[in-house]
Amino acid sequence: MKDDVRTLRRQVRALGPRHRGARVPRALRTAIAAYARDERAGGASCGAIAKRLGVCAESIRRWVGTRSARDSRAGALMPVHVVAEAAVTTLTVWSPTGYRVDGLSVGAAVELLRRLA
Repeated sequence: MKDDVRTLRRQVRALGPRHRGARVPRALRTAIAAYARDERAGGASCGAIAKRLGVCAESIRRWVGTRSARDSRAGALMPVHVVAEAAVTTLTVWSPTGYRVDGLSVGAAVELLRRLA
């Protein structure tokens, strides 16, 4: 495992100074992601892994979260089932003095308001 870290760190250093947007070759990204997944399974944080390898913690998060199955579905249309909204059949009426009446039908609410007026 220590040899893996040294090899990966050496490959990252060989890329030159690291800065925002600096590209990492796909093969190296894949190797780092595999190493990071193993380390994450062991409880290591993305920050600790990134520090060991000399890359950004956010890059580790993204690379570990990238899965080929998810990538193949990106942009694909997924079937959905649209369900009509349920019609509201009851109402709640609040009076100016704080009384609250729940569960009234529209007709019952109209009748209540007529009697209170």
